[in-house]
Amino acid sequence: MIGDPAEQKAFEQLHPAVRYHVVNSLRWPALRPLQEQAIAPLLAGDHALLIAPTAGGKTEAALLPILSRMLTEEWQGLTVLYVCPIKALLNNLEPRIAYLAGLVGRHVAVWHGDITQGDKSRIERELPDILLTTPESLEGVMIGGRRDHRRLLAGVRSVIVDELHAFAADDRGWHLLALLQRLRALGAPVTQCIGLSATVGDPATLLEWLAGKSGTKATVVQVPAAAVQPELTVDFVGTIANAAKLISQLHIGEKRLVFCDSRSKVEALAVALRELGVEVFVSHAALSADTRRQAEQAFAERQNCVIVATSTLELGLDVGDLDRVIQIDAPASVASFLQRLGRTGRRDGSLRNTLFIATSDEGLLEALAITTLSQRGYVEPVCPPPLPCHVVVQQLFATLAEHGREFPESDFLALLAPVPGFSDVLDTAWARIRDHLLEQGYLTKLGLMLCFGPRADRKFQGKGLADLCVSFDSPRTFTVLHGTSLVGSIDPLSLNGADDGSRVLALGGRSWRVVAVDHARGRLQVVPAEERGSSRWTGAERGESRAVARTIRLLLADDTVDTGATLSRRAAIRIAALRERLEGTLRRWPVRTAVGGYVWWTYEGMAANRLLAGQIAAAQGRHVSAGSWDVSFSLDDTDLERAGGWGGLTNLKPIWEPDVIPKFAKLLPDDVIHWMTLARAEAKASVSSVTEQLRKTAPPPSTPAA
Repeated sequence: MIGDPAEQKAFEQLHPAVRYHVVNSLRWPALRPLQEQAIAPLLAGDHALLIAPTAGGKTEAALLPILSRMLTEEWQGLTVLYVCPIKALLNNLEPRIAYLAGLVGRHVAVWHGDITQGDKSRIERELPDILLTTPESLEGVMIGGRRDHRRLLAGVRSVIVDELHAFAADDRGWHLLALLQRLRALGAPVTQCIGLSATVGDPATLLEWLAGKSGTKATVVQVPAAAVQPELTVDFVGTIANAAKLISQLHIGEKRLVFCDSRSKVEALAVALRELGVEVFVSHAALSADTRRQAEQAFAERQNCVIVATSTLELGLDVGDLDRVIQIDAPASVASFLQRLGRTGRRDGSLRNTLFIATSDEGLLEALAITTLSQRGYVEPVCPPPLPCHVVVQQLFATLAEHGREFPESDFLALLAPVPGFSDVLDTAWARIRDHLLEQGYLTKLGLMLCFGPRADRKFQGKGLADLCVSFDSPRTFTVLHGTSLVGSIDPLSLNGADDGSRVLALGGRSWRVVAVDHARGRLQVVPAEERGSSRWTGAERGESRAVARTIRLLLADDTVDTGATLSRRAAIRIAALRERLEGTLRRWPVRTAVGGYVWWTYEGMAANRLLAGQIAAAQGRHVSAGSWDVSFSLDDTDLERAGGWGGLTNLKPIWEPDVIPKFAKLLPDDVIHWMTLARAEAKASVSSVTEQLRKTAPPPSTPAA
């Protein structure tokens, strides 16, 4: 029975059929706090951001009021899009959402790259009420030409975006916002956007980003985690092999989820665990969907086992009731840690827990910094990358493709202008971008119409049109086959030129010998191997954020800081040794090295240090290299004096070369690429770093070196 008067009052606002099935079919004794508090704003049509810890009932909090609106307002056809960042999450959610919708006579379908053309045609003929999809698949519907996308999508009223923070933090978020604008241009009455997220640092700003300039009321509904201190332990073992030994000996009989922040570490750890007799499963994006699904299902059904994963299992996938979360080294952020921590403690009487196992000194310090920041209530704000010039280019050609390869320029500008990030680009750089595309033959202009130019005709045909659906680059990989069974994919780096049967790979936690390589088709044939394999994947260097790097400095300077974690004896000994070894790095200004160069121990994070490296290069510095904690370089005294000393040097405009140029940015003029990537680096470097409390406890700056 739905309980107290306030909850009863909220519950009674739902449609009678929804209320009936909550009580009689779902047999819920009460709504969860988020579900209760979300009813009124969602029924009123507000844009909303629903925030609760993992397993807080966010999906149902969004769907119960939306299903109620469907019935009360008699919505017909496809009226709700449920957007997720990954296909695996869509597949995982579909049975749950379909059951809820089915209780009130509504239908659900999934649409992504693994769905057959026959199923897609059936969906188009028999429109579901709710469609689960990704931005890339939605783009494919709109530009593919084989679907009547207007009939399919022109009735969409509400869009639910799961794991909103994952979209907003990169260019996929801008892609999603552009698609929503194009839905509205089709005539779809998209008046309500609902974001779902775990804890984020600045929820009001995140909701404002999603809602845009619609004029509709926007409401944040947030339920904090229970004020119970989680069980956090930090250990130091030094190597992946030692981590495997420790995991094999701990919590035997329990279900353990182990996170690593690279596929290479996942595979190395899984292979080592299997050799130690541990029943182990693996999940990461380079495995085939079937391999991942089998592993996740088997893990959900077992008890005494381990699954080793990257962040693929951070984003809401249900792998059953966990006993333990183990983190190798540290996650990328406090927000990521909270997502992973929330996988545990779901049973009555159990505590949320995480064991950090550090395999390096950096990993140990990062883990302690993450727990310290979490202890003090800090969570990173989600900051959409500024100036999405390349996404404007993508959307230009996608819009042209959608409309028969031509579209009025004024209509295109009006289409994107309501989104602040796009309007920043259009106001300052549109003419430069358009003229460059015209000069390069990607565009032609007929009166007021922009049209595909000859180079665009060649680039965006066949597979090129499918490539236009995706706003990010995917590195080249080799498909790995065992007979006719797809195992997954590996980076060419893993081959190291050995294609004669001497190369042994690790994939899915197993070792495979390469027996044939088809370079032209990008395929490998493999057979099981007895020897231990290994694999590598390319990826951008993660580096530490400013918040984490500054907190590491604090931990090195002050051994009384409350980290919120229990340290093993090994970890305590190691951190004491690090404090002694790194004591000399806590000065605020550069230190001369024995060979005559400098090391500037900033503890400001990778993004800020890369910009500082650019400023040093602008002052004629040489041999400049940047890490998360420090910048190493050589600089003549005369050049330093000319720059105005160390303080003056930090005011110089940096020499800037981006490590990675985003997809579609290659179609931009060089000066726009430079402007955009530098602005993004500066924004990343200046992200709000720590809470006021943490700043107050930081040690004072040291006196500058003479």
